[in-house]
Amino acid sequence: MWLSKIWLQLTLGLFVVGILLSSGAVIGLAVFLMAAGFLALYWSRHVMDNVIYERIIPENRAFQGEHISVTMRLINDKMLPVPWIEVRDAVPEAALIDEKHTAATGSPGYVHTIRSTHLTWYERINWPLELQTPPRGHYRLGPARMTTADIFGFNPVEREEDTHDTFIVYPRVYTLPELGLPAERPFGEMKGRQRIFEDPGRIAGVRDYQPGDSMRRIDWKASARRQALQSKVYEPSATMHLLIAVNVHTMSASWQGFQPELLERLLAATASIAQHGFDTGYAIGMVANGSYPDSDRPMRVPVGRRSDQLGRVLEALAVIHPLTMSSLETVIDREAARFPYGATLVCVTSRMDEALAGSLLRVAGAGHTVTVISLAEPGNDFDEELPGIRVHNVAAAMHSLEAREGTLKTGDAPAPSSKGEDETPRPARRPAATAPAFSRPRPPGEPPSEWSRPE
Repeated sequence: MWLSKIWLQLTLGLFVVGILLSSGAVIGLAVFLMAAGFLALYWSRHVMDNVIYERIIPENRAFQGEHISVTMRLINDKMLPVPWIEVRDAVPEAALIDEKHTAATGSPGYVHTIRSTHLTWYERINWPLELQTPPRGHYRLGPARMTTADIFGFNPVEREEDTHDTFIVYPRVYTLPELGLPAERPFGEMKGRQRIFEDPGRIAGVRDYQPGDSMRRIDWKASARRQALQSKVYEPSATMHLLIAVNVHTMSASWQGFQPELLERLLAATASIAQHGFDTGYAIGMVANGSYPDSDRPMRVPVGRRSDQLGRVLEALAVIHPLTMSSLETVIDREAARFPYGATLVCVTSRMDEALAGSLLRVAGAGHTVTVISLAEPGNDFDEELPGIRVHNVAAAMHSLEAREGTLKTGDAPAPSSKGEDETPRPARRPAATAPAFSRPRPPGEPPSEWSRPE
């Protein structure tokens, strides 16, 4: 305000006029205005001291269709009150539910939510905010901008909080029968269930080198001690290994861009296969020719059986970037060197060229089970021959599921099946590692989040 810039000159001038007129009232008014001005100046300089803004997100992972509960907390941790304060926090526009008090931001897809209140000494205020999950991806909350002033409003003060909070929306997950895949042995005969294989991660001892042993098997320290080549002996393992290779290349050339709807179907199919593999006891992993955000390397989640392995795969699928870093066959060839014998490779792709087909045939020829999940549109089958490799086309099933979900979004109830079963899609199952459970949506009848000052 212009008054905040000239208040001192005005009060001094008024004080001089009072002296010249020998008017005690004018002098008293000048002294009062000067004291008020210094009080306002002090207040504006310290009003933001120990004012803390934070977001509390109990669970920052969710599937599409769920809600995320956020608590926006404002704390005045000092004796000096805050006469008024406005908080503007950037959130994804697609995640807001009936939010009326918003303002534009400089970031596409984000808007500012607006909250205003006043704070007494050592007061804490919570604003609840319910977010619906936007499409699959990685989202941020923030930065927040706080605006306040002194008690008279002469000196406005702004501060921007650079801290960000994030949440991840997983891709959709379906059961294999919903995708038209057989629930029993969807990837062919399982070689790992009946046979015992060696586990490279568990070394039982050493033995003399035999022709044909891999160079990675040689124990160089033991060979130096015994002055003869020694090979590692691994403990047996019955763990089944499942590696899912995702081809995010949806166009014939990278410069043509990508098809968003097709990419989402590819990732949903991958997530569904990972869920099934984890539930049936596979050690699962995932590779792709896409990348993490702000990364220039192809995405890779090593095969593992940890309790949070499914969550790691789903998080990778949630943030994968459509920009291809290399061809999928290059990624598979590099990963094939790490395969234990009898491992299963599932390739999820909408395109098949000669190079990718050759890579899959080499993996199959090395004693591994290979299955291809095709998202090619009906009538656009692969031109390349894949002898000995199962190919399942799930494009039609995906279209059917999307049409059914679109019907449910409009409020139409699905028709019951001939067997009388409810065909409503079941909610996606959560990965075992994500605990506690995601917050539930607000029950019907509960009032929406108030933006005004809570009691």
